[in-house]
Amino acid sequence: MISPQKCLFDYYYKMIQDKGLPVYDYLPLQDEPVTYPFVVISQTQTVVDNTKYSRNDRVFLTIDVWGSKKQRKAVGEIADGLLNSATGNVQTDVYKFHGLPKQQSLDMSIDTSVPNTVFQRGNLQLELSVI
Repeated sequence: MISPQKCLFDYYYKMIQDKGLPVYDYLPLQDEPVTYPFVVISQTQTVVDNTKYSRNDRVFLTIDVWGSKKQRKAVGEIADGLLNSATGNVQTDVYKFHGLPKQQSLDMSIDTSVPNTVFQRGNLQLELSVI
């Protein structure tokens, strides 16, 4: 049986692909050709909170949206769409999840971690509970 964490990862990966955006499960190397903006689903975590009768896991996803220095608007729109998709009910093939607005966060920043390069970055921290 597929875990809630894997199920939610697959759901977001496919959703982002279906929007025509490049999506990775790793940060592409500096010499790897990429098209901007792109999305990275970099981290997942499950906090198990099962009872005798139900599975009440909480799943955390870290998603980064990367764009060139002039793509602040595009990065923001993509990140906002992902943030909004994590609020309310999310139905996957196996599990149903629920996310509350106060459980989600979005940080927009200018990233200069690569020498002589400036990126726009949207960092999302999403939390959804299995219902």
